[in-house]
Amino acid sequence: MKYWKTIKSKIAYDCKYFKIIEEDFVVPCGKKHKWHVLDTNDYVVVIARENNYFYLIEQYRYTTRSRLLQVVAGAIEKNDTPLQSAKKELKEEAGIKAKKFKKLGWYYAFYGCSNQKAYVYLAEELEIGEQAPDYFEKECGIKRRKLKISEIEKMIKFGKIQDHDTLSALCFFMLKCNNK
Repeated sequence: MKYWKTIKSKIAYDCKYFKIIEEDFVVPCGKKHKWHVLDTNDYVVVIARENNYFYLIEQYRYTTRSRLLQVVAGAIEKNDTPLQSAKKELKEEAGIKAKKFKKLGWYYAFYGCSNQKAYVYLAEELEIGEQAPDYFEKECGIKRRKLKISEIEKMIKFGKIQDHDTLSALCFFMLKCNNK
């Protein structure tokens, strides 16, 4: 199979968090097209489990103008491994340290416009402490919530959890951890 060939690539927008790259390319039939690609750090998604409970966070999300319930998630900083970032985000956002981490997998977060990957981890053997949110997370009113897994399943069933990372991570959990 012939693939698309990039003929020109330039940065159309650049800020602290991401770049938008404008690319001109040719498809196998010879037609030229333009695409805009979101270039940003990969990130981690962390499910914190204690027996039959998960710890999620709830916070205001400006883009949706609503408070959302979600698993811990955050960008992988330069020079950090996904596991190092998972540990940092879990401590910062939820105030939790875990003795045991298991990588459940990864997925492309927005493959229609980006090659950004999300790495999913299960954190267990938890030590619950104080949250250490950054300035922006404080402004978002970030809160840690401990919920029964069965409660979360009901929330998903009735559309109360809309975050794609949470839904994807819980799917990995159900398939790879067999709800144990």
